[in-house]
Amino acid sequence: MAESQRIQNKSFIHQNLGTGEVIGGLFWLSLGALISVLLEVIYLGARATLPGGASIAIPYTIIIAFLFNMVLTRTSMLWTNHWLAKFTSLIVWALGFMALLVWSVAVGDQLVPNNIRTVLLLFAGCAGGIWPAVKGK
Repeated sequence: MAESQRIQNKSFIHQNLGTGEVIGGLFWLSLGALISVLLEVIYLGARATLPGGASIAIPYTIIIAFLFNMVLTRTSMLWTNHWLAKFTSLIVWALGFMALLVWSVAVGDQLVPNNIRTVLLLFAGCAGGIWPAVKGK
């Protein structure tokens, strides 16, 4: 009886995924990446008010971009082994970031601040998306 319980407790990773399943999974990961980059850019200028009335910038979205893109790439690596397809969510995130940068030129409203936090967000997001593939399993 102990042997049968041990067999039931082993994890199983499904390897025979259909093309539709892979495309669907990568689609949802890419949608998450787009929502993520939009929220990260919007809250990049977050500030905390200190007791004296002064405020200090709290760019926590830079850390979130690194960690969330790491999760997205690691999850896409479960869906596919293709070298380019596993970076689909990172590519979508970067394209969304660039689209938000161009938004100010096209519309006139500046969504992405013009400071070092923007550069750090871009580098952190890209590093987080690349790290799982470089680190390996």
